[in-house]
Amino acid sequence: MEQSKIDAVESNFHKLEDIKNSCESLIQKIGHLQVDLFNFPNAKLEKFLGKLNGALSGSHSEIVEVTSAYENEVYMPAKGMETFNSAQDEMDEKA
Repeated sequence: MEQSKIDAVESNFHKLEDIKNSCESLIQKIGHLQVDLFNFPNAKLEKFLGKLNGALSGSHSEIVEVTSAYENEVYMPAKGMETFNSAQDEMDEKA
C-alpha cells in the first residue's frame, strides 16, 4: 500500500480514537454534573442529563465497535501488522 494511503488510514484511525475519547469525556462530565445536582437539585436538568447520558452511552458503544473494527480490519493491515484472534485460533485448532 502506498504511503499516502497508509497516512490517510492512520489519520482516520486517530480521529476515531479522538471521537471515542471525547465521548468518554462528555459522559464523565455529565456524571459529575449529575452528582453535583444532589446538592442543588433541578428536576428539568436531571431529566435532560439522564436522557443525554443514555444517548451518549449508546453512541459510545457504537463508536468503540467501529473503532475496534477499523483498527483490526483496516489500520493494522495497512501498517503491515497482523491481528490476532485467539478465539478463532482456538476454534481452528479444535476442528
